[in-house]
Amino acid sequence: MPQDGEKANRNKLVRIVVRMSKILRRARYPLRGSKFSNHIYTDHQHVVMLALRQHLRKSYRDICEMLEVCTALLDELGLDRVPHWTTLQKFSKRADMRRLERLLLACIDDARLRVLDLAVDSTGFSSTSASIYYVRTLERRTGKPGRPPCRRSVRSYLKQTMAVETRKQLIAALKFRLGPANDSPDFIRILKKVSLADQPVRVVVADKGYDSERNHEYAQKVLGARSIILVRAADRPLIRIRGRLRRRQRRCFDKKGYNRRALVETVHSVEKRLMGSHVLARSACLQHKELVLRAFAYNARRLETLFLLLLRVSTQPAFRSHYYPLSLCPFLQYTTRG
Repeated sequence: MPQDGEKANRNKLVRIVVRMSKILRRARYPLRGSKFSNHIYTDHQHVVMLALRQHLRKSYRDICEMLEVCTALLDELGLDRVPHWTTLQKFSKRADMRRLERLLLACIDDARLRVLDLAVDSTGFSSTSASIYYVRTLERRTGKPGRPPCRRSVRSYLKQTMAVETRKQLIAALKFRLGPANDSPDFIRILKKVSLADQPVRVVVADKGYDSERNHEYAQKVLGARSIILVRAADRPLIRIRGRLRRRQRRCFDKKGYNRRALVETVHSVEKRLMGSHVLARSACLQHKELVLRAFAYNARRLETLFLLLLRVSTQPAFRSHYYPLSLCPFLQYTTRG
């Protein structure tokens, strides 16, 4: 960690770009995806520009026009000239989805966490940028006057299941499907993606949508973690709860540990407020890549926020003792790399 405030005095976007470039090198993301590349731009530069596009909620054309006047960002990226907007569009089509998802695990590794405390929850993203009034008007017109809308007025949306590290509020893994759909099948699939980080998981928290004996067995027997999942119909004594682990969860439910699940809702709220609640892409593949890049941009921004908070706490003892004691902020006990 630097002793002076040189890094802290940089522009916010410049610090985020530097953090993204560092994570790409840590994840060993290849500089070029093919040996036949023209060697004008690297894949690292493409990924950072696409993630910056999600962070600023810009289109391909707008982000290229903005970069033309941002000389500080071009210097950090090592660019002499800004690529054409079609270059970014074509790279987003051929980018490998698995490599992009590994960047989220590299963010967890950059945070120097010894164990993971996970919370799993899902949210929806609209696949259009139309206003809510316009969508509701179309739904009303599909039904007859004086009657509720017909079944075809139910619009499908992009459903994202997210695993969040609750102490630092970092996104560890994502899983996508077309909603509305059941939450429970995505629990094991997203934990399998987190297991690729080779870091032990201490606890997994989820709401009653993921209540299943199979989910408890995978979290406890395969990952060796403590699962805290709210049991459905737990307040109805006449209903028989099936499953040994579910019955034990009902008898000794950790209410204090379950309250940590609210942090994944915080991550959903921050991501949507900063980068929007809809996706601009039309195909399912590009929509998934767009949301992964959005999560990567969120993680880079979150790591920089934690770094500045840690720098302020370490340099101002009065601020540390009165406002941010370590007993109240456990994430400050684990330093981030500068």
